[in-house]
Amino acid sequence: MRGNIIKKVMVPAGFLAVVIIAVVVYVGLHRNKEASAPLDYSGIKGINLENVSPDYWNTDSVHRVAAAEDGYYYITDEDMLVYVDMDSKEEVPVCARPDCAHNSTDCDACLRGCVIYSIYYYNGRLYYMPIENGMAKLCSAAPDGGSREIIGELLPCDDSSSIHLGFLGDYVYAYDKGTHLGSDVEYTEQIIELSLKNGSRNVVYEVTGKSISVANVKGFGDKVMFTVIESNKDDKGSIRVKSRGIFAYSQSGENVSQITTEDVNDYYFDDNGETFYYYVNGQGLYKSDINSEQTELIFKADKYCDFCNVSSDGRYIYLNNGMYCNYFHSIIDNEEKKYVVLDKEGNVVNEIPCPEALDMFFGDERYLFCLNMGEDRLMYIDKQNIESETEWKEVFDGPIYLLDWKNINK
Repeated sequence: MRGNIIKKVMVPAGFLAVVIIAVVVYVGLHRNKEASAPLDYSGIKGINLENVSPDYWNTDSVHRVAAAEDGYYYITDEDMLVYVDMDSKEEVPVCARPDCAHNSTDCDACLRGCVIYSIYYYNGRLYYMPIENGMAKLCSAAPDGGSREIIGELLPCDDSSSIHLGFLGDYVYAYDKGTHLGSDVEYTEQIIELSLKNGSRNVVYEVTGKSISVANVKGFGDKVMFTVIESNKDDKGSIRVKSRGIFAYSQSGENVSQITTEDVNDYYFDDNGETFYYYVNGQGLYKSDINSEQTELIFKADKYCDFCNVSSDGRYIYLNNGMYCNYFHSIIDNEEKKYVVLDKEGNVVNEIPCPEALDMFFGDERYLFCLNMGEDRLMYIDKQNIESETEWKEVFDGPIYLLDWKNINK
């Protein structure tokens, strides 16, 4: 990593970063449903997890943190991309220009004008999405921020954070999560496949309707898996969101199949593709043995975990109810936000409260992350003590101020 540690400078006291939270109101809890609908195992057998995208992060959340081999990339509240060494807790602006002071919007570390808070690291390259003339494009850069190139066009976009990426093999898959959810106008939602080698663009899936969205795009083996969600208004104008189930696009067969019609919020593979975990809204977490085609409910939904996001680091299964608490904030207090750590049989190993969390990112095999209220309050827990640790620590000793606001035209 090239570049120098930059001394933080103060900005005017009135400067506050704006965090955009997309709020959709869910109504009606689902806990009285019957057992989960069966899976189409033929669509998910033979998956090799040696080829897997970095989806231990919360796929549909803002993507402000990305794991590299020895550290992490983070987008500050000033929209500056920094590289973080977790041992020293020092941050370096990701700019390869030797003459740059890293204090203006001309710095290569500044990601203003891009899809908000979205940075990805995949196979030794950084990826982010600049917006030009209402179109989000994919840009690639070296780990130090140099050697930048535009790969191709993704999807129409304003300055929101609704476009998300999933990586698999030599391709990236882009989708818009939530822009049209709740809309009375009919739209066609797409998953765009873009070649990382030559920028060729292909639509691999599309669905048309009112108030509909693609979600949870993840790559496993040669399968690009995703859910489709839709919302309906009741007589009082409240919105209820429901999943149409899990779908899988095969890179080799170039076809889409439906894995289940169940109301699934999130899912994950484990044990080299032999075990499939999925969370059914109102029911809980199911574990499916792919070889025996046996499925069992291993964690029951309750008042505080009616639906959860799901991830795994290969050792434990992780649930978080952050999105649920955001949606039901009128009846479920933020104090109830938490990570639930499970062993592979569904036994609770630890519960980690996250009462101040804005976003809950999961993490990788090294650390668990969340972003708390306040400027640049990125929090972490070392997974070496994941069975007992409940106290969050701050990555930075305060907000990261790099830009010289006195000389920036606002």
